[in-house]
Amino acid sequence: MTYLKYTAAAIALLPAAAFAQDNRIPAIQKTAALAEDDIVVTASGFRQPAEETGQAITVIGAEELRAKQITVVRDILRDVPSVSAARNGGVGGTTGVFIRGASSSQTLVLIDGVRINDPSTPNGLFDFGTLLTGNIDRIEVLRGPNSVIWGSQAIGGVINIRNAAPTESFSGNALAEYGSFDTARAQANIAGTSGILSGSIGGGYYRTDGISAFVDGDERDGFENYSANGKLEIAFTDNVSLDLRGFYNNGTVEYDVNVFDQNFNSAPDPNSLPETRTEQFIGYVGVNLTSADGRFRNRIAYTRTEVDRKGSEPGGVTFADNRLIGKIDRAEYHGAFDIAGNLATLVFGAEYEKTSASTFFPAGFSPDPTQADSEVASGFGQLILRPATGLTLTGGVRYDDYSLYGGETTFGGNAAYTPNDGDTVLRATYAEGFRAPTLTESIPAFFGNPAVRPETARSFDAGIEHSFLDGRANVRATYFNRKSSDQITFNFATFLSENIERVKAEGFEFELALRPTDTLTIAGFYALVDAENRSPGAQFGNRLARRPVDTASLSVDWETPLNLRIGSTINLVGDSFDDANNARPLDGFVLANFRAAMPIGDRFEVYGRIENLFDSNYATAAGFNSLGRAGYAGIRARF
Repeated sequence: MTYLKYTAAAIALLPAAAFAQDNRIPAIQKTAALAEDDIVVTASGFRQPAEETGQAITVIGAEELRAKQITVVRDILRDVPSVSAARNGGVGGTTGVFIRGASSSQTLVLIDGVRINDPSTPNGLFDFGTLLTGNIDRIEVLRGPNSVIWGSQAIGGVINIRNAAPTESFSGNALAEYGSFDTARAQANIAGTSGILSGSIGGGYYRTDGISAFVDGDERDGFENYSANGKLEIAFTDNVSLDLRGFYNNGTVEYDVNVFDQNFNSAPDPNSLPETRTEQFIGYVGVNLTSADGRFRNRIAYTRTEVDRKGSEPGGVTFADNRLIGKIDRAEYHGAFDIAGNLATLVFGAEYEKTSASTFFPAGFSPDPTQADSEVASGFGQLILRPATGLTLTGGVRYDDYSLYGGETTFGGNAAYTPNDGDTVLRATYAEGFRAPTLTESIPAFFGNPAVRPETARSFDAGIEHSFLDGRANVRATYFNRKSSDQITFNFATFLSENIERVKAEGFEFELALRPTDTLTIAGFYALVDAENRSPGAQFGNRLARRPVDTASLSVDWETPLNLRIGSTINLVGDSFDDANNARPLDGFVLANFRAAMPIGDRFEVYGRIENLFDSNYATAAGFNSLGRAGYAGIRARF
């Protein structure tokens, strides 16, 4: 509904004068940052201490994003255990993210609490290609199923992205950057509070000439992106507030088209110059109510997601000229009630969602526009028990009733125990996940198969986390095992979606964080992910495509006595295969980045970085290029 677009635009146009004019730079308190990072929302849908959940959750905060100078969300996800990504070409190219070996369609993505997965794509995945870090100030990555709270698609995990939130006093930031491939970037955000109003507004712009997407191409495929984010909170009373959120992202990427010979060998078509423009919009209107001295928390919300992709090719009408539109309308009520003080919390909710997808092709390629929709009504309940000091037990159930596929019941539970006030945390989780077939997988007009069945999964993980040396060192180890049934895939021989009977993913994650001094931090991980096809047949025992078994990361950051901050991140990615038959290998690779930043006075900072320092030649998707060595420099301001 277009009125939500106007609401988001209105938020983005709120004048800065509406906020308190406190121009002081807020002090960065490390303890406050740690406290914020210790609070998670993806476990239950409400804020709770991370030590109370048995689920594996990684929090990437604003300071980490700022320190690492990351531009593309995909790149920061490389520093999360058991998360890998594949991109077709340079920045803006189609990008899939895999959590613990699950397919990209099994990852649920939220932006400011709103689902952004695209129902018009063949498998309902979210394409990370056009998503930049922009004014994002927090990313939570939950690894493992959590369908009790989040429903369909939360099999591999949940990625919850939050744009800049309102602040108590007026604050702002801005940056301008330039670098390799004629790349330019600018962004800004302001936030503050005045009376009952709290708000945050911002926007960003990015452009690059890029590289040739295909390895044999000789022309550059550019990318241009602009975005806007806004939030407005109105606190009518201490117990009642209105919450408005809006996010708009527009990315245009040029790409190469392959032509195939009779042996299915491919090469770039030199006469093809297509591009795709993707517009993503989310809107959120919610009311928050609390009662019983804050023990009863309620949230009623309506959300809207629109993804509009337009393909075009200058010089003539071809199959590249198309338009795909996906929409999600969602109404939800979520509640949380504390029982007997802090002994237990009951989390419950009801949801209704309508999903639609439309396709449009030029005359001669499709006689009429194709449109389809589906509906689902859901209810869930989760009980969080704290029967003893340091012990938290969580269990829940969810039921979804789909208009096209029938009903699905999902269970899940986890436990967390700390005997020493959080210094040591033992965790264990059993979780079920499911994914309903998308419209393009089940509707014949979209090359779908009405006989395709929903995917289901059962997962178990267990781990331990320990902090020592007065909190300056932290280690975490986790084992996980997930078995999926009826995983949906596309058969290029029949041009139909079909089910893979059984898939297994098993692995181990080890994480280490050190802070030897107040100015030196070291963080890293190693993850082993063994994801295999376990269905009887020719592909039994094959590794799933584009899932490396071994990944690792190491980051070191140091603030020198001259206030110059320098740092480096090294990512190691093991060998993988590009196809289900394991016939096209992808070699492993090492990426090294170097960064530096120097403050100028109290408000400004100059910074720069070198990405792919050793100019590694690598591919995350067969036949596609990746960026070589590149340098960038810029200036940032805070006020």
